[in-house]
Amino acid sequence: MKKILSCMAIILAVALISGCAAPQKPVKPNEDTAFYLARFDEVWNATLAALHGESIAVDSMNKDRGVISTKFVNYSSGPQAHYEIDAIAKPPSGVRLPLWSQVGYTLNILVTPINDMSTRVKVIAHIEAYDKNTTQEWHECTSNKSVESRFIEKIRAQL
Repeated sequence: MKKILSCMAIILAVALISGCAAPQKPVKPNEDTAFYLARFDEVWNATLAALHGESIAVDSMNKDRGVISTKFVNYSSGPQAHYEIDAIAKPPSGVRLPLWSQVGYTLNILVTPINDMSTRVKVIAHIEAYDKNTTQEWHECTSNKSVESRFIEKIRAQL
């Protein structure tokens, strides 16, 4: 009888523990490319409006080629930059004892017509961080695609 009660207690404990686990919500990955059901000219204008809305200055653009390049955007500067870099990029790993004092990026945006009613946009962020401690140089970072994904949503909001 004790064996049966022990087995039942174990089964009940396992059932209770496994019943407490909530299903994981799928995490939407950050994207750098989007497709819009809109004509090229509409998406081009929405992209320029999104840049203007974010106060991001255009460095160069060529509508015939569908390319827009921005000027440097200062994401963070000062002591907090050392901690805020992780929100948009993986810091460079080859720098010993860095103290990131400024983080920023430029965007290259490629707008490509797919057909008369569909347009593809790819956003490429070139992220850099300045180490004011050991190297006193700018270092390229690896984007986590959050800047790109956020900008794609800004374009979507303009359409």
